[in-house]
Amino acid sequence: MTPTYVDSCLVLSLFLGDGGYGAAETWLLLQGDQPLWVSHWVLLELELFRQQRLSLIEPRGGDFFQARHWLQEFRAVALRSGDALHLALAKRHNLLIATADRNLVRAADALSLPCQWID
Repeated sequence: MTPTYVDSCLVLSLFLGDGGYGAAETWLLLQGDQPLWVSHWVLLELELFRQQRLSLIEPRGGDFFQARHWLQEFRAVALRSGDALHLALAKRHNLLIATADRNLVRAADALSLPCQWID
């Protein structure tokens, strides 16, 4: 296969699920394990989207301590470290967690944290 440069239009369609999503997803799946290339320009456009639509939460020391506590105390939940940090951040800000990760949903349920599974 020919090395491929991916334009921001395609990346944003995959991210946003807009009208181009179906074609973008089909194309992406056909690429298999082939490396795909983007430029800093694509990253800049994604950053502009992030600034317009997403609020950024900076982790604090207490978030890491909370995550570590859950990892130590809830071993039966099969909690992963990254998921524990996601949960700690959401808990500190009283946010509902929206995810397509079933393991994260199970962990949130076990910790009595509000979570919405996106299927």
